[in-house]
Amino acid sequence: MTTVIGQTAAAGELLESACAAADRLGDSESLPRIGLFGLGVPEGLVAAAGSVCIHVNFGASPDNEPMRDVIEPFVDHEVRVFLNRFALGDFNGLAGVVFARDDAAALTAYQYATEWVRQGRAPVGTPPLFLFNLVHSRTVAAQKFNRIQCDKLVNFLVRVGLDRPGDAAMSAMAALSRRRDGLLQAARAVPGALTTQWRNAGRFMSVAAHTELLERAVADFDRAERAGPRLGLVGSAVDDPGFLAMLDRVGVLVADLQAYGQFWPGAWEQKADIEAMLDVLSGDPSCPRIVPPQNHRQSLVDRVVAAECDLVVCQLAQTDDTFGWELPALKAALAAHGIRFVHLGFRDHRPDADWLAGAEQKLVQALEAAP
Repeated sequence: MTTVIGQTAAAGELLESACAAADRLGDSESLPRIGLFGLGVPEGLVAAAGSVCIHVNFGASPDNEPMRDVIEPFVDHEVRVFLNRFALGDFNGLAGVVFARDDAAALTAYQYATEWVRQGRAPVGTPPLFLFNLVHSRTVAAQKFNRIQCDKLVNFLVRVGLDRPGDAAMSAMAALSRRRDGLLQAARAVPGALTTQWRNAGRFMSVAAHTELLERAVADFDRAERAGPRLGLVGSAVDDPGFLAMLDRVGVLVADLQAYGQFWPGAWEQKADIEAMLDVLSGDPSCPRIVPPQNHRQSLVDRVVAAECDLVVCQLAQTDDTFGWELPALKAALAAHGIRFVHLGFRDHRPDADWLAGAEQKLVQALEAAP
């Protein structure tokens, strides 16, 4: 079932509705749609081929779960939701689905999905799947490898009926991305829960449509300076409205450093040249698999310090097997800068009221205990 967003509401409301509808947002742009799973796919390149990029790792669990008996219990929630919807044919309207190899959840989703297809259990009309395998390193060998992988991605897009991206299309996408980035910077004056919805709405529409709505929404919003403790957020990917609203009650979220936060859209989208795009993407420190690996942790510290955070909040999904290893060193590095750190522990995908109340109390107490 798709959701059609009307054009008469205020732009901010349209963005919020689009974020809630996720990939079920009605298509009003008459362009082929390419599904994306994971952070690290060059979306500008995919869009320049004549498509709209649609992120498929959002949305609610279906009532019917055809893959429930084969999905292992340690698999991330977003993967579980995608796989069951994939098995139901929810993504059959897409021209293809691209997975980011260096995104742990995306790789797992790809492996399960391809095995489901191999066994002949996928429904008729299942879109072709592609694993984008990019190495997060800037060595000469890595650069050659990454260019080959990018060429394979382009060939995949052509095979599913899209155009080979040209210079003019790449330049146009880069210009739009730069314009959108400026609007997202301005939108940080908006409360964190709204900022996240406004930003992530762009995962389900074209860059042009997202930019237009952001321009109107930012112009309509009262951009009075928000007061309160300056918060950073790290850990597992989280977009829960209740969790983000809780942070808004505690302070001002100025550094949202998790996969559903300010890491997207990536800075590489602002590059019109494929080589420049790949150079920025391969050196992106927001990826935990960056080489050397300590660059990821250092980038978090640098961004928290630059944002002048008073407190950094960490939270982990029940199935986290990536970020938790960073906690001791990250906490020590932040302490060296005089920045407090609170680890809220493991949470459900949609934390209940009791968990949120306890988390809020921990954060308030940490701020009150400040010297």
